[in-house]
Amino acid sequence: MISYSDAIKIIENQSVNLKDFLLPINDCLGYTLSRDIYSPIDFPPFSQSAMDGYAIKFSDIKSFKVVAESKAGKANNINLNAGEAIRIFTGAYVSSGVDAIVIQEKVTLSKKNIIIDEIPRKNQNIRFKGEQIKKGDLILSKGSIINPASIGYILSLGINKLPVYKKPSVVIIVSGDELVSVGANLDEGKIYESNSSMIKACLYKEGIRDIKIVKVKDNLDQTVKTIQNQIKNSDVVIVSGGISVGDYDFVRDAMKKNDVKEVFYKVNQKPGKPIWFGRKKNKIIFALPGNPGSTLTCFYIYVLPILRKIQGRKSIHLDKIRLKIDQNLENNFKKTLFLKGRINFENVLSLKAQSSAKLSSFSLCDTLIYIPEKKGKISKNDKVDCFLLPK
Repeated sequence: MISYSDAIKIIENQSVNLKDFLLPINDCLGYTLSRDIYSPIDFPPFSQSAMDGYAIKFSDIKSFKVVAESKAGKANNINLNAGEAIRIFTGAYVSSGVDAIVIQEKVTLSKKNIIIDEIPRKNQNIRFKGEQIKKGDLILSKGSIINPASIGYILSLGINKLPVYKKPSVVIIVSGDELVSVGANLDEGKIYESNSSMIKACLYKEGIRDIKIVKVKDNLDQTVKTIQNQIKNSDVVIVSGGISVGDYDFVRDAMKKNDVKEVFYKVNQKPGKPIWFGRKKNKIIFALPGNPGSTLTCFYIYVLPILRKIQGRKSIHLDKIRLKIDQNLENNFKKTLFLKGRINFENVLSLKAQSSAKLSSFSLCDTLIYIPEKKGKISKNDKVDCFLLPK
């Protein structure tokens, strides 16, 4: 058994197989850039009006004759003389001699003449060519995560495909003779299986869609064959259950028979002590405890960082903040504790129902409160580290 801090260092030091490909930009939401991206054009590609109003040559005069119109989509370079103005609209082409746009609310119009109520500043209300970005400038750097604004920005520069890291394929193997699918008869001694759907939902939040769910009986031979087949077909294998020390927990033996290298087994923490992590060449394999609270805790703390690494993310862990605890706590277990918590402004409250078998508190919490194994007592208003759960 190893400590939480040692387990995290091992996770952070794992090398992963990064694969990239070109993807249409409309499909890139949530993907990570695999290369720096540079602008192929100036943006704006021409000087344009930022407002509806009148384009003028900057001067101290207030009276102008309107001699032309410039609307979006037409690029007419109009030569202005002193005392002349162009009626112009937002996004429209700004002629080369123009050096100010007067907004229409600051103008009094009489037939084809305008009187300016307030003289503008030079260059006011003009978006100049290349003002936002110039041709050849860096748009986004390698490791950037594509969000909705990124998509709009990059498309405006005429780019329709991006080099991004591939997301991993994941198989979830569910072990347990006591498990039945929702909708089936719940015979005495049986429980509904929910871990696979819970893990799948977590993967969906990370934008991972290539997911397969496989169920296996508590049988060594079947477990060996199932793990063997699924390692071949997936980048990441997540086993739920069958990793503790019971007579019908066959997962660890099945890993050995499949020549999967055990990296660590059991972490001195609560919940989730019997977590198993291993590798076979470039394949990543986790075996998580079957209790739902333990499963979800171990997924967030250990599995999620590896999944983010495979996607080329710079930041792989849950975001962490320090908050004041709302009550006194004792850690009598000499283990690292991950407590389900609820944030209230600058404070955090440890919720009831912390048992590893219970999800009721997990469904209400927005953070995992981290209590180090060497920390025995925590007093109200002490500051504690809180891992923020994905929203």
